[in-house]
Amino acid sequence: MRLTISTDNRCNRLLTTDNRKQETEQMAFDDKSNDGRTVQLKGVRLSFTDSLKDKKKTAEDGEPKHSFNVILEKSSPHYQANFDKVMSAIKRAGEVAWKNPDAYKTIQEDNPKRLCFKKGERFKNKRDGKIYAGYEGNYAFSASGPSGGQKRPKLLDRRKRVLRDQATGEQIERNMVFSENEILDIFYGGVTADVIVSFFGTEKGSNGIFCSGEAIRSHEEGERMGGGVYVDADDFDDLEDNGFDSGPSSKPADKKTDDFDF
Repeated sequence: MRLTISTDNRCNRLLTTDNRKQETEQMAFDDKSNDGRTVQLKGVRLSFTDSLKDKKKTAEDGEPKHSFNVILEKSSPHYQANFDKVMSAIKRAGEVAWKNPDAYKTIQEDNPKRLCFKKGERFKNKRDGKIYAGYEGNYAFSASGPSGGQKRPKLLDRRKRVLRDQATGEQIERNMVFSENEILDIFYGGVTADVIVSFFGTEKGSNGIFCSGEAIRSHEEGERMGGGVYVDADDFDDLEDNGFDSGPSSKPADKKTDDFDF
C-alpha cells in the first residue's frame, strides 16, 4: 500500500522543522547574550556598509569579510543608553577573556588600534587625513559579521522582512523576504538602524577587544553619507587581520524579529 503525503502536509512539516531550528538557535543566542557581551543598540547610524553585500578586505593581505561601522551620535535620544551598553559589554569582554573588566584601558593606552570602540575623530581617510563625514563629535566602532566576518549578520528591513538566504520556510511562504540585490538600498551608508552586537577579547596578535555584528534592522531612513563619493579599500588604514577571530559566536544569530521593537 502506497502512502500519499499531501503537499499541505509537506509544507507543514517543513515549517515545523524551520520553527524548531529557529527556536534552538534562539536559545543558543540567548545563552550567549545573557553573559553581558551582547547588546542591542537603538537608533544608531551605519557607515561603510558595502561589504554587507559582498565581502571586502579590511587589510591588504587579509581575508575578505562582511563588515560595517556603527556610529553613536551624541544628538540621538538613545546615545547615552547605547554608550553605556557598549562600555558594559567591553568591560564584560575583558572580564571573560582576562578576568579584568578594565583590560580595555591598557589596550587603549598600549595599542589603540586593538580596541574597536573609539572617538569618531579617529576614523580618518588616510589619503588626506580628513575625518569621515558623520564621525566627528561622536563615538564609533567597526564590526565584522559572525564567524570572523565569513557570514553576514542577520539582516531585516523596516517591515521586518528578512534576507531570503537567511529566511525560514514560513517567512518565504509569507513573502517576508528581500533579495541580495536589495541589500545596499536597505542598508546604505548613513541609514538609521537597530543592531545587535557582541564584543569579545582576543589574544591573537596581541590583546584586543573587537566586535561581531549579529543582526541589523534598518529603519530605511536617514541622510546618505559620502554623497556618492567613490570609496575603496585603500581609503582605510590596514587592520591587524589576525586580531579577528570568530568572537563569542561561531554562527550568525538567528534572532527573532520581535527583538527589534520599534
